[in-house]
Amino acid sequence: MSTGNSDEIELSRVRGAGISEPLDATMNDDSIDENNDIMVRTGISEAIDPKKRTFTFGPDPDGVDGVNDAENVKTAGMADIAAETTERLEDSDDKPPDGGFKAYSVLVGSYFTILTNLGLINSVGAIQTYVSEHQLAGINAISVSWIFSIYLCLAYGVGLVTGSIFDKKGPTGLLIVSTVLIVAGLFGAAYSKTVYQFILSFMAVGISNGLSLTPSVGVINHWFSNKKIGAIQGLSTSAGSLGGLAFPLLLRYLYPTYGFSIALIVLGCICFGCMLIGIALIRERVKRQSQEVTSLSNARPETLSKWKKVKKESKVLSFKHLKDTKYVLLIVGAFFAELSLVLIVTYYATYAIAQGVSESTAYILLTVWNATGILGRFLPGLGSDFFGKFNMNILMLLGYNISIFVLWVPFGYNLKVLYAFAALGGFFLGLILSMVPICLSQISLVVEFGERYGLLNFFLSLGNLFGVPIAAVIIGNGSVHNYKMFSILVCVCSVIGTLFWYLSRHSIVGFRLNVKI
Repeated sequence: MSTGNSDEIELSRVRGAGISEPLDATMNDDSIDENNDIMVRTGISEAIDPKKRTFTFGPDPDGVDGVNDAENVKTAGMADIAAETTERLEDSDDKPPDGGFKAYSVLVGSYFTILTNLGLINSVGAIQTYVSEHQLAGINAISVSWIFSIYLCLAYGVGLVTGSIFDKKGPTGLLIVSTVLIVAGLFGAAYSKTVYQFILSFMAVGISNGLSLTPSVGVINHWFSNKKIGAIQGLSTSAGSLGGLAFPLLLRYLYPTYGFSIALIVLGCICFGCMLIGIALIRERVKRQSQEVTSLSNARPETLSKWKKVKKESKVLSFKHLKDTKYVLLIVGAFFAELSLVLIVTYYATYAIAQGVSESTAYILLTVWNATGILGRFLPGLGSDFFGKFNMNILMLLGYNISIFVLWVPFGYNLKVLYAFAALGGFFLGLILSMVPICLSQISLVVEFGERYGLLNFFLSLGNLFGVPIAAVIIGNGSVHNYKMFSILVCVCSVIGTLFWYLSRHSIVGFRLNVKI
């Protein structure tokens, strides 16, 4: 966190839960360091403005954009802050260990769980291509697309309820149920013959992914601080690209050798083993507890009735965070950038086939995409610890947009260009799934991260639900012209996503570019 007149600002990661008493908004240089420590302990999630010497509070328990002093309260259009219920850490002074046996054990467990979940999500194109050309060869593309759009919708949308459960109860129960469902779903898909059978099977897989994705990503924030979170989160989510690389290669070998059924059974067994590792190693460090805190006045909180306490503890759906402008802009940016990624991963193989490429070469293109995505998730995450999380994310999205405009849209018919775009696009867009939680952690209380991440994934799921079928309608009969229109759709999504990511950054630091954030 910056002091003096420096323009460098880095948001504090929050280790407390809400403001228990007002702090002086106006400060001198000598008092900044002392108050910075108070900010971390009390849950103020943003930096001091070094020019105005004022606090900027992070999202309050109701998600309202923060305020600093009485004058800023008025500016924010808030007359007062009433007594309200917030969440706190079991030990608000406890800092993440940033290493040690337990922390790295959790990292290993998270890695194998993400390998399963994001690996399957990144491999959906390889499964859809085979199913549409064999088991469901006589079914139109739009009907087939609903199988995998529903799957992707559930894989993200279930996070709406699992995020809050993870914050309150921990990850173990969610991971156990997820393991049962993923095995049942893949084994069921292995013997499916009709559209509705595939839908039911992949619904189970999607719910499984949704149950375990949020805790496997969110638990990293419990054990590692802002100094390491970029590299650590990038490393853990790179497992998704590794799975997206290994699973299609495995399926490509097993399909002709042993058949579709055996291929999915083998895949199910691998996922089962990876999930068992996650169950054994992933542990939360803190849990969310309810606590009444007073307002900025001296009003004493009223005691909740027993029924209200039970109702509060059982609540798993919450949209209160949508009052935070920074958070909403981040959601919109992630929505369109993620939709661009999902559409490419789903249809890039069939796009290549439409250009005259063989089926085996199309699988290789997906392999190249996921291979470069491994570096695209880890290296930007590492760099974000030095240059800023939002800065790195926007920079990589700009690189992705350039590769679309320069390579894919004008020259997508050329095989060499398809390889080049797969390499560059996979690298630049590989960061999306890893940088979203990293950036989100910068504007979120750690005890609310699961809930906010789950709500974000719910909105992403809507894009998956409707985006894939819309793309299928545009592709239609699979002509070269229709796939050209499809590439333009992907291009539009990526541009809109980049714009809103920038607006999210702008809502925090304004137009200043030389700011680490």
